[in-house]
Amino acid sequence: MAKKVTPPFLPSIKEPTDVSNFDSEFTRLQPILSPPSKPFSLSAEQQEAFADFDFCALHG
Repeated sequence: MAKKVTPPFLPSIKEPTDVSNFDSEFTRLQPILSPPSKPFSLSAEQQEAFADFDFCALHG
């Protein structure tokens, strides 16, 4: 918890979308969206928890 231990491996990351450290078994899969079975709205407290979250889906 005090972050005093040096990690045994520090991956090299070339850019924010770099997935070269993940096995291709996982990176070649197409994502599957799983919307909730019942639509719902987030409470004000939940909205605050995600206040700095950004998401932009690319449709094409």
